[in-house]
Amino acid sequence: MTGKFYGWPLAALSILLLAACQSEGPGAALEPAEEWEVHTGTDPHSFAEYEKVRVEHLRLDLDADMDAHVLSGHVTLELERLDPDHPRLVLDTRNLEIRDVTAPESGGNFRPLSWRLAEAHDDADLGSPLIIALPEGVETVRIDYASSPDAFGLQWLDGEQTSSGEPFMFSQSQPHYARTWVPLQDTPAVRYTFDATVRVPENLMAVMGAGGNAFERNDRGEYSFHMPQPVPSYLMAIAVGDLEFAEIGPRSGVYAEPQWIEAAAEEFDVLEEMIDIGVDLYGEYRWGRYDLLVLPPSFPFGGMENPRLSFVTPTIIAGDGSLLALVAHELAHSWSGNLVTNAAWRDLWLNEGFTVYFESRIMEALYGERIADMLAVLEWQDLKAELETARDGMASLVLDIDEQDPEKAFTGVPYAKGRFFLDWIEHRVGREAIDTFLRAYFDEFAFESITTNTFREYLRDNLVAKHSEALSMEEVDQWLYQPGLPEYAVAPESDAFERVDAWRERWLTGDVSTEELPGGEWSVHEWLHFLIGLEDSLDVERMAALDEAFELTGSGNYEILFQWLMRSIETRYEPGIERLETFLLNVGRNKFTRPLYSALADTDWGREWAIEVYERAKPGYHPLTRQASERALGLEG
Repeated sequence: MTGKFYGWPLAALSILLLAACQSEGPGAALEPAEEWEVHTGTDPHSFAEYEKVRVEHLRLDLDADMDAHVLSGHVTLELERLDPDHPRLVLDTRNLEIRDVTAPESGGNFRPLSWRLAEAHDDADLGSPLIIALPEGVETVRIDYASSPDAFGLQWLDGEQTSSGEPFMFSQSQPHYARTWVPLQDTPAVRYTFDATVRVPENLMAVMGAGGNAFERNDRGEYSFHMPQPVPSYLMAIAVGDLEFAEIGPRSGVYAEPQWIEAAAEEFDVLEEMIDIGVDLYGEYRWGRYDLLVLPPSFPFGGMENPRLSFVTPTIIAGDGSLLALVAHELAHSWSGNLVTNAAWRDLWLNEGFTVYFESRIMEALYGERIADMLAVLEWQDLKAELETARDGMASLVLDIDEQDPEKAFTGVPYAKGRFFLDWIEHRVGREAIDTFLRAYFDEFAFESITTNTFREYLRDNLVAKHSEALSMEEVDQWLYQPGLPEYAVAPESDAFERVDAWRERWLTGDVSTEELPGGEWSVHEWLHFLIGLEDSLDVERMAALDEAFELTGSGNYEILFQWLMRSIETRYEPGIERLETFLLNVGRNKFTRPLYSALADTDWGREWAIEVYERAKPGYHPLTRQASERALGLEG
């Protein structure tokens, strides 16, 4: 087998897997070593031989031990043996305790199967392949197992770390962390349906990204779920906590801890309208319900698009609906990403670029072109800045990450550059034509995982061929495979930001006083543009004047507060630094924590203080936030 797996030659890896096996189960003898070479398919970040044997349906039966921080039980995998003679099933695992592997038989009996769990490679973070012998006729496998208390894809919070005072657990499976709590084929190339039964303490509720979520706690502490639509592993999602439910519409609602539920329901009251806009744009909503789960502030992301139940951060609850672009984004994933999925993480833009474009259309329909234009300009500015420092292979839409941690795919490039690629197509062919194309695209590849090449061929045959005077495949390929932005990319514009720029310039030159600034009339997006444009232009006196006039240190809008804290670090503005300490101790969203720690580490005064704050905050951070924070502070390794 040619190629490399995180820098290891695959042939050498196959020998390593067999020579260093740390566990072996009962049953018939394993095949000779040369028959057990582990290889990769479309997705280089999975050990699973899914082109030979593929999981079709998954049945979970789990107990959540909130004290031990462990999920334990079993999973039953129903298989499609694409190659009937293939002698094994290879699954992805990471730090799982494998207790038994059997094949269910009639009469409630279980046939022991031979299995091996290989030793993990330290640098890859891909875990350990679980290799299971598949005798002839075996098409169902049961694995009894338990997760590790340190499972990277689960965060366990004790009662003192939650607003309700009760323990909480939630998963984050994207991109390759489902293997830390379920043994499966952990690749977006494989989709399957699933059922689950989850038992939790009676005072808590379990929810999943699936059908069957209860609207209130039951007195048994047992909850059952069913996902009839096939999904990839990174969309497996589970949470347990002191949850309440509030209905928003006939197919939508919100779950949250009691302290958040009222504010969350009010903030997300446009959810049904958003769903209707999505349907009008790009066709049927195919997932039944669309609910939100508000997680504790330690959630490392803004949101996660788990089907039927998107996870969101409480930092978007601003009291005025001003940060709902994130909800529009997660909803849009119901079409782009969840319905049509990238088959490997090098093609992440197929998920995220389409979704950011779709999100912008939802926001325009809800709030008008003025708001949509401001959001686009902010995104363009962020993308231009990121492209200036993007390393080789990470500035094109198709990413060079096959030999790296797939987590590194999640930069702004596949999101924003993918969106502006679709903006460019709309500019060339018109909105009606691109909408017709996208609706047909979602129908054509519904519930499939595809590559950039598949999309490219579909685009060539169904849009470029019809608009050859406006589009060429040479231009398309420059977007897909070349770094940076093509010179013919269409930059967004906003008259509102031009006015903000004028006010900022007049204020900095002293032509107008702080009191004369029309900040009270500005939207969140205008304030963000104003503050971003002040980078390296402020001193403590100007910071104090802005704070006195507009109370920015006390802002309840986390996006504005984040930019204010960045300016506070630049100027060492003491009230802002005091607020920064409480912010870092209470918020684990990577979008905020990583750049704040990085900015502190770059000062001649802040790194040691930041490390001390981080050590206090660390117990409440998700593993992803810890990893990113330690990189920012130079503590890695």
